[in-house]
Amino acid sequence: MDMKQNVLKLTLILFLLAPFVTEAQISHGGRPLSYTMLRSTFQNIFQEMPSFDIDAEIQLDSLMQNDLRGGYRFAYKFMTDYTPENSGQSFFLADGTRVWRLGIRSKGAYSINLLFTEFEIPKGAKLFLYSPDQSQVLGSFTYLNNSELNLLPVAPVYGDEVIIEYQEPVDVDFAGRLKVGEVNHAYRDLRGSEPAGVFSQYDCMPSPVCASDTTDKYDEIVRSVVLLIINGDVLCSGVMINNSRNDGTPYILTASHCLNKQFTMVNPDYIKMANTVVSFFNYESPFCSKVLRGTEELSMASTHLRAINEKTDMALLELLEKPPVYYRPYYAGWNINETTSPPYTNIHHPGGGVKCLGICTKDINLKSYSGHGFNPNSHWNVLEWETGSTAGGSSGSPLFDSKNHIIGALTGGNSSCSSPKDDLFFALHKTWLVGDVDSLNLKPWLSPNGNQLICEGLDPYETNKAIELSNLQASGNRELSEIAYLPVPMTGQQFGVNSLNTTEYAESFTIPGTATLWGAYFVTPEISNNTSLSVEVKVYSSTTLNEPADPLFSTTFSPTYTNKQILNEDFQETVKPLNRAQESFIKFEPAVSVSDKFFISYKITASEKDSFTVYTLPSGSTQQNTAWLKYQDKWIENTEHPVKPYSTSLFITPVVQMKTGETSNQKTELTNIRLSVDRNQKRIRIIIPGNINETRYDIFSIDGKVIQNGKISDTTEYFYLKNHGCYIIRLKQRNKLYTSKFVL
Repeated sequence: MDMKQNVLKLTLILFLLAPFVTEAQISHGGRPLSYTMLRSTFQNIFQEMPSFDIDAEIQLDSLMQNDLRGGYRFAYKFMTDYTPENSGQSFFLADGTRVWRLGIRSKGAYSINLLFTEFEIPKGAKLFLYSPDQSQVLGSFTYLNNSELNLLPVAPVYGDEVIIEYQEPVDVDFAGRLKVGEVNHAYRDLRGSEPAGVFSQYDCMPSPVCASDTTDKYDEIVRSVVLLIINGDVLCSGVMINNSRNDGTPYILTASHCLNKQFTMVNPDYIKMANTVVSFFNYESPFCSKVLRGTEELSMASTHLRAINEKTDMALLELLEKPPVYYRPYYAGWNINETTSPPYTNIHHPGGGVKCLGICTKDINLKSYSGHGFNPNSHWNVLEWETGSTAGGSSGSPLFDSKNHIIGALTGGNSSCSSPKDDLFFALHKTWLVGDVDSLNLKPWLSPNGNQLICEGLDPYETNKAIELSNLQASGNRELSEIAYLPVPMTGQQFGVNSLNTTEYAESFTIPGTATLWGAYFVTPEISNNTSLSVEVKVYSSTTLNEPADPLFSTTFSPTYTNKQILNEDFQETVKPLNRAQESFIKFEPAVSVSDKFFISYKITASEKDSFTVYTLPSGSTQQNTAWLKYQDKWIENTEHPVKPYSTSLFITPVVQMKTGETSNQKTELTNIRLSVDRNQKRIRIIIPGNINETRYDIFSIDGKVIQNGKISDTTEYFYLKNHGCYIIRLKQRNKLYTSKFVL
C-alpha cells in the first residue's frame, strides 16, 4: 500500500473515531491486595521471558543511527499472548471478587513496561501493576481507561519482575477482557543517560531553570514540552500546541519518525503507535548547576492520531483528555509566516533526560533535508547554537521564534556539544496545507475556522490556574541549597535522622485567602540506607501564633533504596526509589483546602543508619526563616534550634489553586495602618501604630505568589521590590489582619 492509500485509510478511521469521547489513562487510586496476603502465592504465577543478545541489540542501535535525531531506543520487545485464560492464577475472595494475578520476569531488565493489546473492563473492576514488594504500584486502571481500540500502554516498573493484578467484583455487567500483547525489557539504564548521570555528554545543554532567575521568557513555553515514551521502547520529545479556537484541545506536536522508528517500519500502524504513547509533564531539573532528575509522577497514557506526514516528518497527536490543573500545562502558540526573527529557542529531552535549553541568535533559512524522501526546502536549518545542541531523544522538540511561537519541530542534524552546528526542524508552514486529506495537514486541526497566521499560547486554566509556591525563590537562591548537618559532636542531618532525635520538620506557606492544595514537590538528596525507613507527609493549619496547628491531611511517602534505576514509574500512585538526588511530586488525594498560612511537614520513622531529608538554604543565605521542627513535642522555628539556629527554607514546593471570591476567615482587622508607595524607588512604606510584637507581613504578586514575608521589626517599615506591578500586602497580628492592594 502506498503512502497516499495508507493515509486515505487512516483518514476514514479517524473520521469514524472522532465522535467518541474517552477518558485519559490516568490512574484512579486504590491499592492492590496486601503484600503479606499475596506473598505466599507468588511461586507459580510467573512467565519467564527468554534471553536475548543485548550486545547485538546495542550494536543494532548504533548501526541504525544516522543524521535523524532518532528516538532513543532503550528496550527489547517480546510479543506475547497472556490472558486470564492461559496464564497466571485466578482465585476468589470471600465477597466473591475474582482476582487474576500474573507475574512477568525478564532476567536482568532495568525495568519492564507492558502493552495490553486487549483492555476492556467493566465498572467496578480494577487493574494494578506493581513490583513484587509493592514498593512501586501503578494504578488502579478502571473502566475509565477503556479506549476505542481497547489498548492500554503502561509505563515502566522498576526491576526485572512485575506483577499484574486484576480485581473483578461479582456483580459486574460483563466479564473483563485482558491480554498482555507486548513485554518490553529495558536493556539500558535510562537514568544513566540523563544529564545527571553522564553529564559530560550534555554539558553544553543547560536546564531551563538556569535562565529563570534572570528572565521569565521561557516560564510558559517550558511547561508545554513533554517527554514521550512510544511503543514502550522509544523516547522522543513533543510539545503541547494551541489551536485558533482556544478551546483547550490537548494536541501534541512531534516528529513522524518517532512513530515509525526512523522510517524502518513497513506500513506502520500509526493509530496503534499513537495509542502506545505515554507523555510525561514537568520532567526537568529543579537545579541549574547541579542537574537532578525531575519529577516522574505527572504523566498521561495513550493519544489519538490526528495527522501525520512522512514527507515533512510531522505528527500531530491528541491526548484523550485535558491534563489536570496541577500538571500546570501550557499549550504553546505558533507562527506559520514564511519569515521569522531571532533569537530562536529549542527545549528538548536529550537521551530521554530532563529538559534542556538551546538558543540560536542568528538568522535561519529553509533547506532541503536529503536522504529520507522529505519535500524539498521543508526544513528550517539552524546553522549554529550559541547555547546548547541536540541529541538522540530530542526529536519532535519545538523550535520557537523570538515571540515564543512554534515555527517547527526537530527532525535531525549533526550537532553535538563539541560541534553545535547544523540541525534541521520541519517548518510548520511547509506542512500546514500540503496534502489532499486532513490527516496530512496541520491546518484542519490548528486553524479550522480560517487562515490565521499566528496563534498565541494558552494556559487552559488561565481563569483559575494552579501556581507553585517557592520560599526558596522568595527568600534566597535555590542554587545554594545544601544538605544540612548538625555540628560535631552531634551527628546526622539537621532536617533528617540525627542524634538530637528530632523527627518531624515543616515548611510554612502564606497565601492571600483560601486555596486548594493539590500536592507538593520534594527535592531530596539520595538515600544512603533504607533498613526501616518510612516517611509521613502532613499538612497543618496555623494557630493564631503562626505555629502548626491541627493536621488537615496525611499520606505516606515511603522511598526505597535500590542500586538499579529506571526512567519513569508513572501515575500518582507510584512510590519511586530515592537512591539518587531528585524531585518528586506527592499528590494529595483528596486535595486539601488551606487558607492564610499552612504548613507541609514530613515525619520520619527510621533507624540511625537511615537518611531522608530535603535540600535547604545554608546559614547566612537568607534573613527569612520558613523552616520549623518539632523538638520535645513542641513546634519551634529553626531560628530557635537548640544546637544550630539560623534562618532557612526547605525545598518543598506546593501546588495550589486559589479559590476565587473567597477570603480569609480572619474577621478582626488591624486599624490605623498607613501605607505609601514610591514608584521611582520601587519602595513601599508601612506605618503601624502601637505594639508591633508578633506582627508578620506577607507581600504577594497578584496571582498569589509570595514575594517577601517575615516579622515586622519597627513601627515604620520599608519594603523594596524588584519590579513594577500590582501587589497585595498583608499584616497579621495574632487574630487580627490587615490586607491592602497596591500598584508599584
